[in-house]
Amino acid sequence: RSHAARRAMSSSGSATHEERTAAKQRGASIYRVVLDRIELVNEDVKLMRLRIPERQQIEASRGPPPPPFEAGLMMFLPGQWLDVHIDGLRQAGGFTITSTPEEAEASVSRDPEDGYLELAIQKAPQNPPAAWLWRPEPEILGSSLLVRVGGSFVWPPQGIDPRGIKRAVFVAGGVGIK
Repeated sequence: RSHAARRAMSSSGSATHEERTAAKQRGASIYRVVLDRIELVNEDVKLMRLRIPERQQIEASRGPPPPPFEAGLMMFLPGQWLDVHIDGLRQAGGFTITSTPEEAEASVSRDPEDGYLELAIQKAPQNPPAAWLWRPEPEILGSSLLVRVGGSFVWPPQGIDPRGIKRAVFVAGGVGIK
């Protein structure tokens, strides 16, 4: 390994999400969300629903919230991830968003509390944020987390008008697929 690669390693011997993605695009806004639902998909994957509090969805009409939180709707594109900051942990976890951007928006036809994000979290005891999210449900359900959108590998690709695409083939792998 190069000197730079060795320097990017955490004390556990592998690079953290933040170290691996340090040069990647991230949103400037940090949002507070609530861990609202946990569903066991299989013995190695849990689906976590993060509720976006109504205040963050409609605050733009009432004036700016206190820093560092962003007013207005949380915006993301398919393919992006969330940096998930958990109180008491030094490192953030990086998890692919498995819900659609439309599910994050509260609409007139839905209760304003219905805006949510979903993440598929693979069991990884060596990864502190994933290990925390795999704690027993009664210990973590209702917890408040801080999240930030990151990543530029998105659909539609930046600079391309998808209306001009006649055919597309998508190949995906890993746990972040819905």
